[in-house]
Amino acid sequence: MVSPSARVVRLLALMAAVPTVALGGLAMLSQDSKHVLAHGPLISDHAEVACDACHVESAGSIRQQIQAQLHYALGSRATAVDFGYQEVTSKACLACHARPNERHPIYRFQEPRFAQAVQMVDARSCLGCHSEHSEQVVHSAVGVCQACHEGIKVKNDPIDIKHEILIEQKKWESCLGCHDFHGNHAIKAPLHIAEAISAEVIRQYFLGGPDPYGEEKLYEARTE
Repeated sequence: MVSPSARVVRLLALMAAVPTVALGGLAMLSQDSKHVLAHGPLISDHAEVACDACHVESAGSIRQQIQAQLHYALGSRATAVDFGYQEVTSKACLACHARPNERHPIYRFQEPRFAQAVQMVDARSCLGCHSEHSEQVVHSAVGVCQACHEGIKVKNDPIDIKHEILIEQKKWESCLGCHDFHGNHAIKAPLHIAEAISAEVIRQYFLGGPDPYGEEKLYEARTE
């Protein structure tokens, strides 16, 4: 039950926010203004992607959304609503990027056995590692593989410095030097650690630098 004082605070905050949000929502109806209003730059591969490919309009008119928020502020509605556009979720990412060869599908990390791992990196959502309107492509540490693979055992290990030794030495930043996290780049893991991509090159890629795994993909993202 919402207390009377909490209702007043909600209502005052809403009254202050409504004009700004309403004007912003109207501005976003203009195609020309959408990129101007964006919170930051698009990553290079998304340069030609329309805003509404990810930002889906909220249900109802602006008037109905304001009414719903007023009811929420007054305690007669259990949940708030989004003004103008819905929150972007993994569903928007997977609409273009779902593919059968995904090595780390986000649904897998919903399993209880990964409860500790997701404390290090929340792989239950695409947004745990990626966000748009930022020059940084990946928001995680280069040694992210440690979250799940400390106990890995590789039979007939083909590389010159065995995985067991690399794990013992905590060389977690070497993993992505041989392996593409999502498994969609058309590359073959090297057999010699000296041929692996350096951790610094991977780090620069995360920050928005060139893709060290190459441009050839096994499955291209959907474009329509």
